[in-house]
Amino acid sequence: MITIRKQTLGLDDVEVDHDYVDCTFRVSNQPIRISDVTFDHCQFEQTNFDQSDWNFVVFKGCQFLNASFHQSYFSNSQFIGSQLMGADFSVGTKLTNVSVTDTNLRYANFSESTMVKVHFNQVNLQETAFQAVTLKKGLVFSQCNLDQSDFLDTKLKGIDLSQSRFETLTVSPELIRGLIINPWQARSLIGLLGVVVKDD
Repeated sequence: MITIRKQTLGLDDVEVDHDYVDCTFRVSNQPIRISDVTFDHCQFEQTNFDQSDWNFVVFKGCQFLNASFHQSYFSNSQFIGSQLMGADFSVGTKLTNVSVTDTNLRYANFSESTMVKVHFNQVNLQETAFQAVTLKKGLVFSQCNLDQSDFLDTKLKGIDLSQSRFETLTVSPELIRGLIINPWQARSLIGLLGVVVKDD
């Protein structure tokens, strides 16, 4: 791995097997196809990454505030300690073997995306949309903040939320069969089934 530090480069100039540290990347003029690269505390001047392709890419301490990733593909990639508040991964984006750790994804949108083996660990997912997501082979939430997240029209069978926290959650009652929660979370969701919890 070759390390490049504190340079301003075109995103088109990114090379395989390079580690970019504290670099700034200008707007790409070509379709983005990046693989086997680490971006460590880098800045990106563009916010539209629609139809981009990221394979074996690691993002450490990067910012993609309100960035758009419509119809993009992420595989075998990681986001670590990054800022993605308001990022939009909706409408045809696919994430396969992706892990997100210690990252801010508040207000993000994953609606109508496809997720295959995606792991969120210690991630702020407040008010994030997961509407009509296609889930395959596991979606894991570990120690995440899921308060006010929206899972409407998403089948939640086998999804374990018990290690994360939320006060309220939006779900489709007919699609929560098989959802795994802890006893404290049950009270928040039981009202959706038309059950009234009466205090003594």
